[in-house]
Amino acid sequence: MPCLGELLALLLTVLAAAQAADCHSASAVRYEPRNFLGYACEDDCQRHKAGFAWAERHRVTDTAACVHLESAETEGCRAFAEQSLTPEQAGYRWALENEVVDPCLCGGAGERFRAGCRHQLPGPPPKKYLRAHW
Repeated sequence: MPCLGELLALLLTVLAAAQAADCHSASAVRYEPRNFLGYACEDDCQRHKAGFAWAERHRVTDTAACVHLESAETEGCRAFAEQSLTPEQAGYRWALENEVVDPCLCGGAGERFRAGCRHQLPGPPPKKYLRAHW
């Protein structure tokens, strides 16, 4: 059973992700569902990203560690454990597969995931991310 601190950290991650999703006032209507590294997700995969970020923080290598999370968070956690990708690679792949063009959508799975996601966006990456491992 997860401790109160872990649940609080996960809740804060989900709330931060939801707030990050509101960072733009107008968004294009999306007609296709998104996926998160092989798992179908609603909206912009914020709950999957929260599970991924939790798994990164806890250095999860076995999917059994993910079972106590909620369904979508479990899938994000499993993606972290199963994919053998760095968070930067996962962010890049997620942005590429979902044709992400809005940098606001890159948040919610940790700074390294965000860096990879933003690197995939059209145009030059923000200067802040030029030092990433590319």
